[in-house]
Amino acid sequence: MLKRLDNIGIAVRDIQRSMAFYTEQLGLAGQAHGTEGSVQVGDLSLYLFQTQAPDAGAVGRTADYLHDPVGIDHLAFEVEDIARAGAELEAKGIVFAGPVVGDPGQFRYRGFSDPDGNMLYIIQK
Repeated sequence: MLKRLDNIGIAVRDIQRSMAFYTEQLGLAGQAHGTEGSVQVGDLSLYLFQTQAPDAGAVGRTADYLHDPVGIDHLAFEVEDIARAGAELEAKGIVFAGPVVGDPGQFRYRGFSDPDGNMLYIIQK
């Protein structure tokens, strides 16, 4: 019945700012048209759309995810070398919520937020 996850929709306050973040800072391929756009992560699309809600804002997501409210909590992007990827992202202006969690050779992760406060992670398996 269900074949694969095709896209994840993310409501944003400013489509141009968010597209710049996902394409220029994270290095994902994508494009915007008017108040919507998409970026590609493998065969999955992140569909970004500019919300018209007057009080738009993320729902208080933090790197302390066990205490976050109910709902989709974060997106995690797998990288080959978490130290190198972290350094490259920092050079592009990404501010991480803390250091890498996990020991070398084990599952490791490091979190940061997009411009609207949605939690994102880089992970190394």
